[in-house]
Amino acid sequence: MRSKLQEISITAADMDSAEGKSVLKKIKAAREKRSDEVSRAVNAILEDIRKRGDAALFDYTEQFDKVRLTPSTVRIDLAHLRERGRLAPPALKASIRAAAGRIRGFHCRQGLIDFKLKTLDGELAQIVKPLKRVGVYVPGGHTVYPSSVLMNIIPAKLAGVKDIAVVTPPREDIDPGVAYALDYLKVTEVYTVGGAQAIGALAYGTKTIPPVDKIVGPGNTYVAAAKRLVYGSVDIDSVAGPSEVVIIADKSAPPRLVALDMLAQAEHGTGDEIAVCIVESKAVAEKIAAALKTEIEKSPVKNVLMKLPPHAITIMVTPSRKESMALSNSIAPEHLQIMTETADKDLKFVQNAAAVFLGVNTPVALGDYFIGTNHVLPTGGAARFASPLGVESFQKRISVARASPKGLQTATEYVSDFARAEAFVHHAMCVEERKPQ
Repeated sequence: MRSKLQEISITAADMDSAEGKSVLKKIKAAREKRSDEVSRAVNAILEDIRKRGDAALFDYTEQFDKVRLTPSTVRIDLAHLRERGRLAPPALKASIRAAAGRIRGFHCRQGLIDFKLKTLDGELAQIVKPLKRVGVYVPGGHTVYPSSVLMNIIPAKLAGVKDIAVVTPPREDIDPGVAYALDYLKVTEVYTVGGAQAIGALAYGTKTIPPVDKIVGPGNTYVAAAKRLVYGSVDIDSVAGPSEVVIIADKSAPPRLVALDMLAQAEHGTGDEIAVCIVESKAVAEKIAAALKTEIEKSPVKNVLMKLPPHAITIMVTPSRKESMALSNSIAPEHLQIMTETADKDLKFVQNAAAVFLGVNTPVALGDYFIGTNHVLPTGGAARFASPLGVESFQKRISVARASPKGLQTATEYVSDFARAEAFVHHAMCVEERKPQ
């Protein structure tokens, strides 16, 4: 079955049908899409930043953002940041403070730990250290994101990161909500640069922007490509793609709420968002398709939703909950909502999802802004192996070993066997010729 709007189509198909398989194939292809043209353009920008530093950074800012920067204007003065923050609406300030408390409350329970372990050969230990310097990209093109400030900076501070450098695209002036969030979190290093050139500056360093150890934060296609290309010179959180949600629903889920939750993830504006609803009943699918049609037709952002391709908003019908969970796990979505009467039971079968939202009272929007979990999440199926941004994202492990005299004697034979099997003669000799001290 298929319900069509004049401007946008909603696919409702059996999972094992030709149409259903075609839609899933298109979703996979869209996730894997990568523009060689974008990569080439971004690579040229990064190489120029590496060679010319500030001069290239300022040139690209003037070219792309129509703002001419200098070494004295690229960094936002803290007094001005505080002044702009005062202009934020009181209700938004209160929301930022309340959300920050919840985000801290959740993330303070995260993190790697030190430990020591006595062994037959001596002693082993793990030392956990925070990263020294982190760069945070705060988007500012299509809209502004004070929530992104909280989600990226609070875990870094909890991890013990001392130096946090924020970059955000230049606007007429920094947004008051973003400024208030930065000031509230006591961020003292903020630069008014954006795009691939800002990622290059953070990765390689310029005269005015010292290099960092890791870059986090979402951005557009050019920012994502830049992060991918600088990985190795620095660490990154992930290469974030378009927003995506899978909703597993049954007859207990109000169709209008399912529709609104799907559209909430489809309205981001890139045109590549994915919203999939999985049900086990054609009747339920028809009700949700009708609700989607109604909501899109009257949506204030209908022009944004019109950009979406036919596979973007999809309802898949499966034979049973077992197949529904298997399909969701194969998609490995950024967001998974389970709107069923047996949500707690269904949760036990979730293997691949970055963030899970249980029950009709828990839309993804709660996690996007307020409830405490992090909204910086792996996309494009990376939930198969990656995790949400957290305190441990800003820590590193150092292993420590101390062998006793007896431990050296015991280990020598085994190490020698391995080393000589791998043709590393000096690996073997350095233990064979060593006398316990």
